[in-house]
Amino acid sequence: MRIKVAIARTRSETLTCQRLIAEVYSGQYGVVFSSDRHDLDAKVEPWPHRYLMFSSEGKVLATFGLYVRDTYVERYGAVTDADVLRLLEEAGARDAYHPARKRELTKLVVANEARGLGLGLFVVAASHARAFLQSETDEPQLLVTCSKRSLWTSLWQRVGIHTRVLKPFPRYKVHELFSSEEDPMDSRLIIPDRDIPRRWYDLEVPGEYVLDGELLAALGVQR
Repeated sequence: MRIKVAIARTRSETLTCQRLIAEVYSGQYGVVFSSDRHDLDAKVEPWPHRYLMFSSEGKVLATFGLYVRDTYVERYGAVTDADVLRLLEEAGARDAYHPARKRELTKLVVANEARGLGLGLFVVAASHARAFLQSETDEPQLLVTCSKRSLWTSLWQRVGIHTRVLKPFPRYKVHELFSSEEDPMDSRLIIPDRDIPRRWYDLEVPGEYVLDGELLAALGVQR
C-alpha cells in the first residue's frame, strides 16, 4: 500500500479529516465537536487546530490532529508549566526547551477499511515528524498527549517513542466509553530530540511511503 502523508492545508482537506474523526468519535463514544463550546461532561470537545492526512489512491484513510495552543492536558488534565519543567529538569533538557512551548497530538483515527494493516502504527510514528509538529516555526516545541495506558504500550512504545508520565488524567463523562479504572488515562510529555527516533522525527512531510515489509518491521509489525 502506498501512503501519501500531508498536512491538511485547504478547507476541503480539513473538513475531510474532521468528518473522519466525527464518524469514529461520535459513533463509538458519543462525542461531538465544536470550535467555540467545550464541555467534557456534556461530551463536547474542541476541534484540533491542524490535521495530518494519510491517503491512498485519493482517499483519506487516517488522520491525527494537533493542538498548537490551549492543549487538552492543560485545559482538562490539570497539567501546568511547572509539571513540564520538572520533567525537563529530570531529563537535563531545561536549556533546550521552554515549558510554555508545547503542542498536543489528539484524535487518532483510522478508517474501518484500513484497520489491521499496520497503518495505525505508521500514523502514530509519522505524526511525530518535526515537519508536522513545527510546520510554521523554527522554535523547538515540546509534545504532550493524553491517552489510556494500553495505547501507550500498543502504539507509542511499539514504534520506539518514549513517553514521560506527567500525571493521571481526571475522569470526565466524555471518556466513559474510552477508558476505565482498569485502563485509565494519563498525560505524558515527549521531548522530541530525546524521545522520538530520528527516523520518525526527520520524516519528510509531505511525502509518499510504501507500507511494505521493511516499513512494517520498523513499526514493530510481524507478518
